[in-house]
Amino acid sequence: MEKLSTLKPFDEKSKKKDQSLIAAYSETLATVWYTVKVSSLVLFLLYIAIPIFVRANPWILPKVVFSNVIRWPPFIDFKQPSDFGLNVTRNFYLTTDDGVQIGVWHTLPESVAEVYPDTGVPDDKFEHHLSDGKKIIVYLHGNSGTRGGWHRVQLYKLFSSLDFHVVAIDYRGFGDSGGNPTEDGVVSDAYHIYHWVKQRSGDSPVFLWGHSLGTAITTKLARKLCDEDEHPLGVVLEAPFNNINEAAANHPFAFPYKMLPWFSDIFINSIGEHGIFFSTDKSVEHVTSPIMILHAEDDAVVPYHLGMKLFEAAKEIRPDTHGDVEFVTFPGHHGYGHKHIFKAPELPEVIRGFMERSIIKRNEKLKKT
Repeated sequence: MEKLSTLKPFDEKSKKKDQSLIAAYSETLATVWYTVKVSSLVLFLLYIAIPIFVRANPWILPKVVFSNVIRWPPFIDFKQPSDFGLNVTRNFYLTTDDGVQIGVWHTLPESVAEVYPDTGVPDDKFEHHLSDGKKIIVYLHGNSGTRGGWHRVQLYKLFSSLDFHVVAIDYRGFGDSGGNPTEDGVVSDAYHIYHWVKQRSGDSPVFLWGHSLGTAITTKLARKLCDEDEHPLGVVLEAPFNNINEAAANHPFAFPYKMLPWFSDIFINSIGEHGIFFSTDKSVEHVTSPIMILHAEDDAVVPYHLGMKLFEAAKEIRPDTHGDVEFVTFPGHHGYGHKHIFKAPELPEVIRGFMERSIIKRNEKLKKT
């Protein structure tokens, strides 16, 4: 009996240990099963539910292309550009030929602002200064956000510091502009602001600058102007793509679906069914103006190789009588990515050089006529 009693504590200790192991094992199984269920749900949503939803609701694709409902920062007061550090900027609105109201910012060159150190620049002087002979940039932004996006504002500040005017718009459906975006609609908005500037600029040099999706809008606008014998002085394309199909197929959001056999049919080919093509590699053939492409090697949104494809297409199909096309690479180790080329210390000289070459090219043509 004494021997049995001495074994009893050991048996109880062993039993408790076994129970603890069983509990831990059960908890592990429960965790694994929960993980499997969650992973299965995620995979179902990614690879079955979302493709079915997109196929059944193709209207969503234009929303994704323009992403105009994404507005960051939110709750912007566009009537107060000074809230963004733009102290020499006027906010105003224009109505396009088809009755859409679009919001506009006009930022003055720094030297002009210095003329009004105490009183600030009167609104009626902004248009007057467009004809002062200083260079003007019509800026056409990319998808999502507004003309008040942080990286866009930094570029306006750079332009102003270089003593340029910059006129930036929000296309229809963006920011505080009315209407809904379509390919032809946003190009029409760009066409309207370009002519508004040209009607007031006198002999001041006017350049077009587009970023991301805005490069496709800029190129299509430039093509339209050239077809009408109104050749822009120069065109800058920052982080461009060759066409919307390849841009969509190479977008980071497309990565999870590229392995699916129906990827192109559901996500890519359907874009054209809504009248969205943005075939920059075709439009560029008809742009007679000098073109400069800027692209960072580490651009994860519009991959560098798409900008290079556009460059190669432009060199191949544009006649020798057209302006030159240049490609400026920003090495990936700088970390400029898709939106921060404005940080490049060499950018001011790159811009000035392109503008001067474009002006010389125009003057040479004028001498021949």
